[in-house]
Amino acid sequence: MTAFYIPGVSGAPSVVERTYGEMRRQIELELGSRPNIHRIAALWIRREGTDCITEVGLPDPVRGGTVLAIFDLGSHQPFVVWRHADDGTSTGVREVLGHHAYSVTVFDA
Repeated sequence: MTAFYIPGVSGAPSVVERTYGEMRRQIELELGSRPNIHRIAALWIRREGTDCITEVGLPDPVRGGTVLAIFDLGSHQPFVVWRHADDGTSTGVREVLGHHAYSVTVFDA
């Protein structure tokens, strides 16, 4: 397994935790529901008719751009992928996915 990280965020663990907390709050503001605290490393899910693995630190298999975080809004609620834009101009692109996943891999605690 892999220790929790956010690509491009360096420094003390408190910096990474603070950044993750800010990302969770932003998702809550936009969608009206706060993501749970599970730190998802990878998600095996069907997107746009294709089974794929979306993984933190790798390019998004459907949209491009590095995946920065994956959020779970809870049971029967969608997952949200936060990534860089495929042209690298933005770090705040978010995509709401479905709520059915074949497999969810979490970071080491």
